[in-house]
Amino acid sequence: MHLRAQTIAVGELTSAQRAAMFRLMDAHYAGVTEPQFLADLQTKQWVILLSDAERLCGFSTQVMFDHLADGRAVKVVFSGDTIIDRAHWGSLALPLAWGRLMLSLLAAHPGTEVYWLLTSKGYKTYRFLPVFFHEFTPCHTHEASPLERNLLNSAATARFGARFDPATGILRAQPGAQRLREGIAELDTQRLADPHIAHFQKLNPGHRQGDELVCLARFHPDNVTEFIRRRF
Repeated sequence: MHLRAQTIAVGELTSAQRAAMFRLMDAHYAGVTEPQFLADLQTKQWVILLSDAERLCGFSTQVMFDHLADGRAVKVVFSGDTIIDRAHWGSLALPLAWGRLMLSLLAAHPGTEVYWLLTSKGYKTYRFLPVFFHEFTPCHTHEASPLERNLLNSAATARFGARFDPATGILRAQPGAQRLREGIAELDTQRLADPHIAHFQKLNPGHRQGDELVCLARFHPDNVTEFIRRRF
């Protein structure tokens, strides 16, 4: 089955597409309500839709904001609600569509650094980072520089406010928060043999309750792995 990726402005979504997005979200996350989902969707700028024929199989919402840290003016792209149907796990359709969006934003803002801010409730999202980037924060292979850490902390605080804990890098789940349903991203001995997944578990032991690990990566061709560059 071949997934077709389409990136559109949130304002262009039809009511049928919004309803399909919520159904997909509800199938994979506990604690999500339709009013909450739709209100969060309105705070985003773009959505990547993945479909197989006419059936929605995945999506990811995106928003870009300006941020100033240590006197540096940067662009930060935050990925919000993201899900892909189990039948298409392992597909590169979503990361490549996201990468094309990021390349277009980089081209639209020459001379400006562009960073990706994401939160990981499960190891699958975090595992995307080493596939895509040479360097990212947090990572088990290197300690974040003071500059990286300050940028992550200040951008996360600007986006999430007091919910973000700079000491741990965790976005704490609130009562009734969204959390992955059983069987979506379970950890076992085999998966924990992967040092990236083990690092995620170490940093975010409360992920099953909805805690999210906040991560940051600089989006630039020299920080994108050769594996992904070839597919672009």
